[in-house]
Amino acid sequence: MNLEAKLNQMEAGRVLPPEPLRAALPPSKPYPVEQLGEILGGAAQALHETIKAPLALCCQSVLAAAAFSAQSHFDVVLPWGDRKPLSLFLLTVADSGERKSAIDDVVLGAAKAQERLEMASYAFEFEYYEAELMKWKAASEAANKKASRAKTQAGADCAQNEAHEAGPKPKAPIMPLRFVTDPTVEGLYKLLVTAQPSIALFSDEGGLLIGGNALNSENALKTMARWCKLWDGSPFDRVRAGDGSGCLYGRRMAMHQLAQPEVMQKLLGDRMANGQGLLARCLVAYPASTIGKRHITAFENPKERREVKRLFAVLKTLAEAMPRTGEGNPQELDPVELPLNAEAQRMAINAVNQFEDLMATGADLSELKDRTSKALENACRIAGVLSVIENGMAAREISEKHLERGLILMQWYLAEALRLQSAAIVPQSVLDAEALSKWLASRGIQQYTARTILNKGPNQLRSKARLDAAVKELVAAGYHAANEPGTPIDGKPARLSWRVLHVV
Repeated sequence: MNLEAKLNQMEAGRVLPPEPLRAALPPSKPYPVEQLGEILGGAAQALHETIKAPLALCCQSVLAAAAFSAQSHFDVVLPWGDRKPLSLFLLTVADSGERKSAIDDVVLGAAKAQERLEMASYAFEFEYYEAELMKWKAASEAANKKASRAKTQAGADCAQNEAHEAGPKPKAPIMPLRFVTDPTVEGLYKLLVTAQPSIALFSDEGGLLIGGNALNSENALKTMARWCKLWDGSPFDRVRAGDGSGCLYGRRMAMHQLAQPEVMQKLLGDRMANGQGLLARCLVAYPASTIGKRHITAFENPKERREVKRLFAVLKTLAEAMPRTGEGNPQELDPVELPLNAEAQRMAINAVNQFEDLMATGADLSELKDRTSKALENACRIAGVLSVIENGMAAREISEKHLERGLILMQWYLAEALRLQSAAIVPQSVLDAEALSKWLASRGIQQYTARTILNKGPNQLRSKARLDAAVKELVAAGYHAANEPGTPIDGKPARLSWRVLHVV
């Protein structure tokens, strides 16, 4: 545009629209819901039709619930012989108002109902345990005192018989708690010592976890490393001088975190989460919003849909079934193995070679090597979950049809990760520019100086270098403009100041 045209626009009082600070996120491909099968896919579709939440969100929730229900009963045997959990880690990005809570309330109803039922009886069992423990301690202490005071061997033998009659120390009942939201590594260990060996790190408010103690700057590395170990099925070892040491075997953890874009952005763009390997293990979805398009002709209860009732029944059966555990330890899971059948093995060989080609320099997934290297394993895990949901406790292998569906779903997740990768990597100056724009707008400030922000602005922008970079981004994109030198700001002429033209 020439100078004359610009002057004409200024005279007409029009302001040019700003340029975007970051590239627009391309649209997501439709989630291949049919690959989830009649039970999971049918329920996800029914939830989408009744609650009107994004279809991919519904699919993530039903798949997460299915993985949690299956992980205590079965392990997948990978094509190269390694035995791994059926656990899945899922992350879902959804705007506020997308009805995340409504979906989870329906999908997790079976497991949470079982947990609540068992918690009621647990209270009575624990009260009885404490009473028995007090009796045992009293009897043991009395026998020990009697033995220490005995002056003859006969007296000592009598005291020892009394100690023997007190019996072994009572064992505490296993706490039925299965769902956790934001535990630290230490808290998670203590929970797995006393509670169920199969847990779900689920939350429809992922900010509690992403912004909580578990993932703060001091704890993030050890937390992510421990989650990766649990995903791998490794023992949970802990060595502490103060409160003891131990090693927990046969524990399982599934994860599904739903969070708003600005919250999930912190995790998806985190260098540690990417470099350490956590995000390579996660299945991420960021569906387009349905807000504004959720018109209805009548209200419908999603729990009354036949497809949802069927899923509830399947998950309830798995929740009530006793998992196989190690001898003498009801908290050490020993799940049934699910190997790939011969046809699935051949399919896996072709798949791993295709993934290898896609990771070559210049190929479609060359910038996504970490996710792609885990793709076949995640596909096998998904296939195992599908087999359990459709065959129940009788499942004993993964067929080629289940693996094929798992691979198709995994292709969608890789495409989604590729789509989100560019959006997740945002320069700090752009993040700061967005924060500055929102801060000014929230206070109704139309003109400002650097001194204003350095003294009163957001903490991260009380650095001259970061503030200068943020302002430069806003000016270059047309959101802010520099004032003439000497423009009065707060009643005083300022050598350098800016005015707000648009809000990010």
